[in-house]
Amino acid sequence: MTVLRGMSVPFRVVGGRVGQTSGPDKIAENLRHLLSTRLGERVLRRGYGGGVQQRLQQPNDHTLRSLIRREIEQALRDHLPQARLVTPVRLAHNESELTVTFDYALDSAEPAQQVALTLPRSS
Repeated sequence: MTVLRGMSVPFRVVGGRVGQTSGPDKIAENLRHLLSTRLGERVLRRGYGGGVQQRLQQPNDHTLRSLIRREIEQALRDHLPQARLVTPVRLAHNESELTVTFDYALDSAEPAQQVALTLPRSS
């Protein structure tokens, strides 16, 4: 399996150079970046993003949570297919924030990793 390597997200300078990340840490960074990016935010990739941001102010009900899960699953398939979901997307919410959590695996030989992203609801 090829090890993913690239610029750290969020962008940072380490020792006078652009920060680099590789392997599972790079996938986790990319997942968090994908989910926290608003659809349409990236000028040359309008379809990039998790779809969660524009839903944060909508009434919190079962239909909305189902829609958010579906949009996250679609974003993962479209933009990070190497991160295969091994558990359903879980959403925890309160009045001020939404937390998205799921387990993923890069291949069947490696143990599952978990990513959790907390987004403020009053953005």
